[in-house]
Amino acid sequence: MRISLFWRGVGLGLGFGFIAAACTPGGPQTETSSESDSDSCQPGSLNCVCEANGCDPGLVCASGYCVEDSEATTDVTLTSTSATPTSVSETESDTTEPTGDSMTTEAPQCNDGPGLSQQCPETTPYCLAEGVCSGCAGLTSCADIDAATPACDADSGLCVECTEADASACGGNTPVCDAASNACTKCAAHEQCPSGACNIATGACFEDALWVDRKAATCDGDGTQEAPFCEIQDAIETIPTDTPTVVRVVAGPTAYKTKIDVGSNVIAAIVGEGGAATIDVDVDALLVNDDARVYLKDLRFVGTSMSAGNGVVCLNAEVWTDSVEFSSRESVAIDAIGCTLQIRRSRVYANPGGGIKIDKGTTRIENTFVTSNGGNFSQDGGIHVVSGEVNIVYATIIGNNSDATADSLQCDDPGTVTVRNAVVFGQSQATSVSCDGVVASDSIVDSMQLTGDNVTVEPAAQSAWFTGAASGDFHVKAGAPFAELGRWRTGDPAIDYDGDPRPDVDLAPDWAGADRLP
Repeated sequence: MRISLFWRGVGLGLGFGFIAAACTPGGPQTETSSESDSDSCQPGSLNCVCEANGCDPGLVCASGYCVEDSEATTDVTLTSTSATPTSVSETESDTTEPTGDSMTTEAPQCNDGPGLSQQCPETTPYCLAEGVCSGCAGLTSCADIDAATPACDADSGLCVECTEADASACGGNTPVCDAASNACTKCAAHEQCPSGACNIATGACFEDALWVDRKAATCDGDGTQEAPFCEIQDAIETIPTDTPTVVRVVAGPTAYKTKIDVGSNVIAAIVGEGGAATIDVDVDALLVNDDARVYLKDLRFVGTSMSAGNGVVCLNAEVWTDSVEFSSRESVAIDAIGCTLQIRRSRVYANPGGGIKIDKGTTRIENTFVTSNGGNFSQDGGIHVVSGEVNIVYATIIGNNSDATADSLQCDDPGTVTVRNAVVFGQSQATSVSCDGVVASDSIVDSMQLTGDNVTVEPAAQSAWFTGAASGDFHVKAGAPFAELGRWRTGDPAIDYDGDPRPDVDLAPDWAGADRLP
């Protein structure tokens, strides 16, 4: 390192003046010198004080003396303008504490690289091989610095686990890059996965896939896209219990007609491809057996005959629905016994046998329409909770009817039942709800049983509140009295039934019900 220091004087405690000139080795001598003695520092002088380039060839100036090059430990340049030294202590102080403008340096910015440096500022935290501080953009590769943070975040200048442009480090049960934290996280929606299917219970994306296309020329395919199966059940039967598999069901003008029976411990996602695929089975359309887990997305379960049974029967298993329609089933559209049931952004509409029946287990219904189910002779109307825990949020439950139970919500021996941010209207105030212990909030309802925090009670719904109530379309219209009745809370869905964004701010006002105006 080369440093230029401005000295007022150099001495060994003896008062003298000096004229800097060439020196020879040997250090302090026994003779004295004054300003008038000579313009050169001769060998053998008492205080031979040198300055830059003032030594004979082969010598360097170190600590004021000309010495052999091999003996110098620091390459120091001394410049003197005063002939009056002070004391040894003052001289040392001047040496170690040079004044501001008198010190210059050509040293590199850092010398602890390459990598994250303790010597570099936060804005450019990496020491490059050249000794220069830089952001991550200056690195050859973030992965070379730390394999756990292989992506460069240009905004912060830091190497991070992932960015929107580089999620190569994400996978397994954390396949999605959270842009806010630049960290890999679990998937929570099918749209986050390249395969279009998320194993939401574990956070991993489905990878293995089978194809089903009823329009295929032959029905002896192997499940590849080039040679698909003709029925969903053909694909389900081939799925091993240790291989979560997405079944891609190509939508078309012809409905799939074979009952789907998912065996115990099978994990499958049945997803419509190119639109909502239609499933029309005369008996129960889908049976999910013990400890199986099934995700349904972009499907329509319909019934076109009087023998159409349940849309879905779940027995001690898990069923998740996203963007699924259940309509015209002669039995209850969804019948769950001992299940974990998650109904999201779905429509349970005009099923003569009733909408949803729950016995034991846990159920969450969000962003969902449960409308016009049951009838004058039906045993079930909208939602019938025999037992179990039920959480209803952002749901529109309206126009349902039952001869034996309450129209909108019937509870026999339930656990905890909550209704929040909902629109609930039955055939009348007297018949709409029968559910002891239900807790309601931030909703508009017709039943005094649902009174609670921020709950508005109206005797009946008005068709003017909805886009097409007469035809079963209960999307909202401007001017409906529940525009700001709901309250969005942390953990609530970020979008509504149609995918329009919700406030995403804790306790912000929002539309009650499954739909909101953008």
